[in-house]
Amino acid sequence: MKWSHVLLCCFSYQAFAQCDFTEVNIQTSTGEWGDEMSWDLYQNLDNGEALLLASFQGEFDQMTTNDQLCLEDGCYFFSVSDSWGDGWNGGEISCSPSLEGFTGSFTLDDGYEGYMAFQVGDGLCTTSLPGCTDPDALNPVQGANVDDGSCVYFQTLEYAYDKEILQRDYIYYHPESAADECPLVFVFHGYTGSAQDIMEYSQFNALAEEFGFAVCYPQGTLDSYGNTFFNVGYDFQFNEDVDDVAFTLALHDELQMNHSLDPNAVYGTGMSNGGDFCYMLACQASDVFQAVAPVSGMIMQDIMDACNPSAATNILEIHGTDDGVTLYEGDPDNEDGWGAYPSIPETMAFFVDLFQLSGQGTDALPDVNPSDGSTVEVSSWSNDAECPRVELYKVIGGGHDWPGAWGNMDIDASLVAWEFFESTCNTGLPLNIETAPPRDDTSVQGTWDILGRPCPSNASGQLLIQQLSNGQVRKVVRFTE
Repeated sequence: MKWSHVLLCCFSYQAFAQCDFTEVNIQTSTGEWGDEMSWDLYQNLDNGEALLLASFQGEFDQMTTNDQLCLEDGCYFFSVSDSWGDGWNGGEISCSPSLEGFTGSFTLDDGYEGYMAFQVGDGLCTTSLPGCTDPDALNPVQGANVDDGSCVYFQTLEYAYDKEILQRDYIYYHPESAADECPLVFVFHGYTGSAQDIMEYSQFNALAEEFGFAVCYPQGTLDSYGNTFFNVGYDFQFNEDVDDVAFTLALHDELQMNHSLDPNAVYGTGMSNGGDFCYMLACQASDVFQAVAPVSGMIMQDIMDACNPSAATNILEIHGTDDGVTLYEGDPDNEDGWGAYPSIPETMAFFVDLFQLSGQGTDALPDVNPSDGSTVEVSSWSNDAECPRVELYKVIGGGHDWPGAWGNMDIDASLVAWEFFESTCNTGLPLNIETAPPRDDTSVQGTWDILGRPCPSNASGQLLIQQLSNGQVRKVVRFTE
């Protein structure tokens, strides 16, 4: 969202009428990629709260603006950000006259966020600026002076596969706010990307703190071209034999063993190649992944042809109609060299048919940011029990984007994915459920409710799913015990 620089009414009046405090000019200069640069200026109040005084959002490169402020004696700080995560690229802020802590120019050297504290007048300022304070971490926050436990580091998984001991890297973040046995979200980066990149632009750590779940960012391996990837069988990677499903499942088992996680609330999302891999997990690891949410992803045709999941995995796709990399209309003849893959509507139809679902309608979302050149339609499919669900966020005019980070700004892809995960049921049930009555010589081996939770075979007042000793499955409704 683009903000124009604004002041509170009292400061604006004082600046243009009579300033009874200290008149300060804040000059902001953008460098390259000026639209990525922004800041908020706060006054740190005596009660510990922060009062927003002014904001800036860059729009053009090499642009200079001035904010004339009337500041009373006290403590202040800038909360600064860069939407791409590579610092301000020559952009800076400066002030006149010089103030304590703000005597020259300031720039965000690198990363997505930072702080700069200063004071007006005499006194002692002890402004607390929370963030990762370890410069050796993957996500240090420039200017932070209170470590908030958010630092993350690469970790290494050592696991056995095909009589070999393999090592793979990943990032794991488990916020203190997460309750015992919390959900786990895997986030897979795109081709040539990295675990750190998608951690930063997806902002899943902040969502994990807010909603109380753990998040893991696996790191792909290098292909013969020297690019990071997750192996889904692209045509030009015919010589690659890394088994990323085996790696993911080994990583899942390691995390479940060493952290307090809910094994029935495991989800996956990813960008582009990472989204493609999510479809592979839905087909080959449906007993572990309750839901997946590919962003700008597709399912390879050979993966679809061989897709035989043991249970239904809830599916959410977020995809731009003008995606020039992963084509919305698909590439069935492999003209682009990735390999054959169906269109996004055909992909949705495949899972809808596989899970025996019906359409729930299509809704247009509000165009809250007309300047992004795209709008969003949401189509959904489910059954009477709303379990499982398939949803498509069709970004009309959208490209190969992670909405909310770049491209469409009407939605936040990360938040959309989490809300989908949080609202989905845990099917945990075999596909192709048979409704024929059992033979008299069979016995009930297990009983679940419609959400996949084990329950007594004589539970009353609800639809039950029963697994029988002859291999059949039946639906039962008991009105009395």
